[in-house]
Amino acid sequence: MNPVFVIMEKEVRQIVSSRQTMISTILFVIIFAMASAPVTLVGEGNPVFLLDQVCFYLVLVLGIFTSYIFTGQVFLKEKQDGIVETLLCTPLSVREIWLGKVLGVTVPATILAYGAAALITAVAATLIDSPLFPSPPVLFHIIVVVPAFISAVSGLIGFAHLLLGMRDIQILNIGIIFGIIFLLTLTRSLLGPGFDVTWAVVWGSLLVAVLLLAIPFQFNRYINRERIVTTLPE
Repeated sequence: MNPVFVIMEKEVRQIVSSRQTMISTILFVIIFAMASAPVTLVGEGNPVFLLDQVCFYLVLVLGIFTSYIFTGQVFLKEKQDGIVETLLCTPLSVREIWLGKVLGVTVPATILAYGAAALITAVAATLIDSPLFPSPPVLFHIIVVVPAFISAVSGLIGFAHLLLGMRDIQILNIGIIFGIIFLLTLTRSLLGPGFDVTWAVVWGSLLVAVLLLAIPFQFNRYINRERIVTTLPE
């Protein structure tokens, strides 16, 4: 098996085995998903159009926040506990370690994001007593773009964890996560309530996610093992 996938499997197991984190995260997703479902019935217009707006924005935000929580488990906690030193003693490169951890975050975070989308759709359909499904562009957004953003956010935060000291990490984490959420909120506000999720919007979002992921992927080559060890807590 590819060693990157070995690390991914290890991180997924670690996240799932952390019951407190998993339960709190699942409850967070369920509460927000169920609370947002009635929004699809607010206002005039096609329920599918309103569902598209909710799923496009909220599923992405929930996925990003979930990845933020899980990234702390696989990067920050292992750095605090010194477990990352064991990984650095393996033949794996820093980029492979980083990539395996990012994939380990992406898998469970994506599953929860899919669950949120399904819950929002199911509750909304139940409330209007009629079958209801997102449009094809939004389905593509949920299936492809959301995981890409999850990987991008966890990749950026994970890169910061490997590069910086503990105090710097805390500050930068907040800046990255809230910066992305702010941009999403600002974009949604500028587009207004009549915003239609088209294929052009979805492809543009995917391009942004890929560019964000490419940043840490490229710059990982400049992180060496000695640099990481010097940032570990004493």
